[in-house]
Amino acid sequence: MGGVSNTQNYFRAGNSAFFAGRGTEKKEQGNENIKDIIERINNAGEMDTADKMDFIRMRKQEIVEKVKRGETEPSIPIGAASYTMKQWSKMMRSLDKTIDDMQERIRKDEEQQEQKVKKKREHTISDDMLFQLLGTGKREGKSIAEGGLYYQITGEKRFSQDNDYYCIEEEGGGIFSITNKATGYTYRFAEEGCLLQTDKVSGRSFLIPGGNTAMEGNIMVADDTLKSMLAHYFGKESLTEGELTGFTFGRNAATGIEIMIPDGMKGKMAHILFQSKADVDAYNKLVQTYKVKYPNLVQSDEMAAFYASIEIEGLCHRTNTGILYTNADGVSYADENDAEKNWFILFGTQSEENYDMLMDMMEELIQNGKDVSERQEWERLFDKNKLF
Repeated sequence: MGGVSNTQNYFRAGNSAFFAGRGTEKKEQGNENIKDIIERINNAGEMDTADKMDFIRMRKQEIVEKVKRGETEPSIPIGAASYTMKQWSKMMRSLDKTIDDMQERIRKDEEQQEQKVKKKREHTISDDMLFQLLGTGKREGKSIAEGGLYYQITGEKRFSQDNDYYCIEEEGGGIFSITNKATGYTYRFAEEGCLLQTDKVSGRSFLIPGGNTAMEGNIMVADDTLKSMLAHYFGKESLTEGELTGFTFGRNAATGIEIMIPDGMKGKMAHILFQSKADVDAYNKLVQTYKVKYPNLVQSDEMAAFYASIEIEGLCHRTNTGILYTNADGVSYADENDAEKNWFILFGTQSEENYDMLMDMMEELIQNGKDVSERQEWERLFDKNKLF
């Protein structure tokens, strides 16, 4: 699951000072006032796990698009990327609209469900009636599976599939959703371009969203039960499977949650794979850890979910005094109690090699008993490797 995001915020509400840091090209970063941004984030309200992950995915997509466009508008560097004030405002407006649209869709879905239940009560069709009308049983016959009279008579959604493990439903506009009942997480895919691919090493299959899979949608593990249900959804005996390419696998040590990293995106983003209730529970526990341990830096459920997600992706690390970020841009630190101790060091360019180098540096600091939140320790290693 992936894609599947970024509200990263290093500040306490009301604090207008941003990090003053040092870059590998010796460029100084100015201070920015983001008080308004913080207030809007903190007013986001309660979100369930699926909404949190969708929200995060949206932000990661915006960040990568900005990198691809090479925008040079003054921006605020935040962990794995940066936002201009204009982009923040646009993103928040988009979020408000998304919430309104979601509430309206929920209302319409509830009305449709009530009508569906009412219609079923008034027009219950037995297997015997279908046999007399169609000459075949309810669950048999190719003509019914291809959209014969059964769906016209009952008024049921043609492709809906539901059992103890998954629920697949058509949402309109070429979009279908899959709810994993073990995890409670709902995935949404566009039918156009959606692929079923198998990893030849492990033999596992994955449902890959269409478009640029480095940014769009979430990746879902597809077992035999789900593949059979998908075949019924699309009216086929079986689905064509291709070979999975363009991804590497990793696993977060703290939670045990697996990730899939698109080629070229190490140190930028990854797809998180929720494969069991244990994964979801571990994720939610990590979310609560950020809320409890860093109340000044993490002031909403949304922000806590974001931090938990990028830690699983390998982009941030908890320390006793704050949060450390390592990514393709560089390394930065946010202190929980003293904003004057915030700092960052940036590379001149982004690359996976930069990220690997930073992770090696952090391992060296830890092995030598050094405090990874101290800027001087990182500057020493940057000088040692001739990066300044």
